[in-house]
Amino acid sequence: MSIKKVIGAGVSAAIGAPLAVCAARAMSCKKELPDKEPAVKWTKEEEQLYAEKLSAMVQIPTISKKEDEPYEDFVTFQQKLAELFPRVFETFEVHDVNGNLLRRWKGSDPSKNGILFMGHQDVVPVDQAGWTKDPFSGAIEDGCVWGRGSMDCKSTVFCELQAMEELLEQGFEPKQDIWFSASRNEENSGGGAETAVNYLKSTGVKLDLVMDEGGAIVSGLFPGLAAPVAGIGVLEKGFTNVKFTAKSAGGHASTPPRNSPLIRLSKFMCEVDKKLPFKAEMVTPMPEMFDCITPYLGFPLRFVTANRWLFNGLLTKALVAISGQTRAFVQSTAAFTMAQGSSAPNVLPDEASVICNIRPSVQQNAEQTVAVLKKIADKYDIETEVLFTRDASKTSPVDSAEFRYLTKCLADCIPDCVATPYLMTGGTDSRRFEPVCENVLRFTPTRLTREQIAAMHAANENVSVSAVAEGVKIYKYLMEHRK
Repeated sequence: MSIKKVIGAGVSAAIGAPLAVCAARAMSCKKELPDKEPAVKWTKEEEQLYAEKLSAMVQIPTISKKEDEPYEDFVTFQQKLAELFPRVFETFEVHDVNGNLLRRWKGSDPSKNGILFMGHQDVVPVDQAGWTKDPFSGAIEDGCVWGRGSMDCKSTVFCELQAMEELLEQGFEPKQDIWFSASRNEENSGGGAETAVNYLKSTGVKLDLVMDEGGAIVSGLFPGLAAPVAGIGVLEKGFTNVKFTAKSAGGHASTPPRNSPLIRLSKFMCEVDKKLPFKAEMVTPMPEMFDCITPYLGFPLRFVTANRWLFNGLLTKALVAISGQTRAFVQSTAAFTMAQGSSAPNVLPDEASVICNIRPSVQQNAEQTVAVLKKIADKYDIETEVLFTRDASKTSPVDSAEFRYLTKCLADCIPDCVATPYLMTGGTDSRRFEPVCENVLRFTPTRLTREQIAAMHAANENVSVSAVAEGVKIYKYLMEHRK
């Protein structure tokens, strides 16, 4: 045999052996979801009742307001809640502050830490075109409740309160305190939730679990994954607003100079958009998420995710390239959202600016992310001003008893679903509860389609009636089966 053939055979063996190991690893980790009946059931009559209650909540336009603005709509909303959930509002201790709800269902064992279920009362404004139904009609059509807040997040608030209402009706008595919290200004990053945290801190309350909106039960999340995924948010990215300003002498539009402020800003934005200059890295909870979903993936993708020791770099690059959603899982993001220039069409601005909304990642915090953009902005003689900033939240442990309990309950209630830790690319009020709780889990147990997720903060927001019913029963199961 020639030296060339010997070398070729050696190379083939060297390549083939690892690939064979990878294939065997991918084959051995394959699993099937259990074929068993869900532990929760509900009736068509309950579906209709729940839909009507949620519809009544949606019909009250609780558009987010600042702390010092009047909040009559929220007073009306809370009166409606008291009407819809009389046992909760008669039984729970009241610790509200300035329209922000904080209620306590006293447990039988004072030695136990409490648990807290939360959401928010406010909704974003209705500024988007394309609504096919009145945004505050609460219409019940096509198996869904429609309207602003139907999903974000009055359905969460409804499911939590309805679960508590039914448990009270059954005479259930919790062993540990169960708290309920709902701020009135989550959507504008107001301090409503902070008032609840301040009360808990001042009275020495410690919580074993905080559950807020966040992930949901979503199908089609990954190619080759037939099962729906229950994404439990254990971490949320940071939030930073930066103003980039370009200046010049201005002048008349009939004699434009080169590299005017708007041109420089455009070049700057195009470079950021093209290069995606932030560090891309797979950090917690992404490796843990792939560990959970890998056994249920189709073989081509399972071959890669089961062997991340070899393909981690390739997988990270693929997540950056696939979409904005997947890119947000592995790096900081920057979105240019607002712009200002001249006040007249024939006048060159002496100053133009853009606002950039940044969502800093764990591996590249807010200061580091801004520094990357500032370096590019300096090339185009653009000033950088940080308007507001906060880093990513703490990461709740995925090996905790609380996380394991939630995943066990989900396996009982929705056995056709894969539960996994999840990275929240948006923000919630729940991060504020970190001083009183280690386990802050962002998850609402309702099934959402990709179209419904896309309608959040957009036109035609809606949620399925059956998903709401399932959510009520899962919350009940979570509260009722704690030990």
